[in-house]
Parts: sequence; C-alpha cells; structure tokens
Amino acid sequence: MMKDIFERLKDKGVSLTPQRMAIAEFLSKSKGHPTADEIHRVLQAKYPTMSLATVYSALELLKELGEIQELSIRKRGKACFDPNPDIHHHLLCKKCGKILGMEFDYPRTCPIIARDSINGCKIEEVQAYLYGICSECLKKESDKKG
Repeated sequence: MMKDIFERLKDKGVSLTPQRMAIAEFLSKSKGHPTADEIHRVLQAKYPTMSLATVYSALELLKELGEIQELSIRKRGKACFDPNPDIHHHLLCKKCGKILGMEFDYPRTCPIIARDSINGCKIEEVQAYLYGICSECLKKESDKKG
C-alpha cells in the first residue's frame, strides 16, 4: 500500500523527500485523524530537523493531490487529516473528542453531492459531520450504570 502512494506521488511529479515519505507513511498507518502537531511530534524523534511548517506544507500538497482529506471538524482547535480521501462521513464524540470515520449506506444521489454548482457557485467539496457519543463511551456509561 505504501508503495502505491509513493508511485502515485511520483507519477504526479512530486519529489519524494524523506520527510514527505515519512508523513505519507505515518498517515497511511494512522488509525485516527491526526493534527499536524501530532504528526510533527511523532516524527520529530526520527527527523529532529523537520519543522512544523514542513509538515503543513506536505499535508497541503497531499490534500491538493487528492491523497488525504483535511477535516474542517475541529479537534482541540486544530484541523485534522484523514488518510482516506474517499467520500465518507465522520462522527465527533462529544464525550472523549475522538473522531471516527463512519461507513454506512446513504443515497449516493444526494442533491448536494451530485451537483457541480448551486446558485452559480462551483461545488468542489462536501463534508458532513455527525456529533454524538462513540460506542466506547456508551459502553463505559452502560458499565457505570449496570
């Protein structure tokens, strides 16, 4: 899988610096939706000279190339990044703050998603967020009661 993303980036003319490769690899292995600060903090052990600006620059490039999504849902005031660029929704747990990718059936003919423009404005991206309580927090609540 990592080889695939590196090949796609090469095919798009991207210079594969060690930092860009490390950021892409980190995201592809991530089970969550990390912020740029979280990515920077983890990768600094191996790349001590990597700046936060380098992380933001690489994330912006990966986003522009369609390899990741930047989520406008906020986590502690910071944008989060999703290694899955396909259309899907997210739930923000109001208890623990975790962001979960949500896969479920919904009409692919959503009037907003299906249109290229609305009222003369070009639609480039649609993001929908669900707010609620994740299954882990619900289980903890249930365990406390029972």
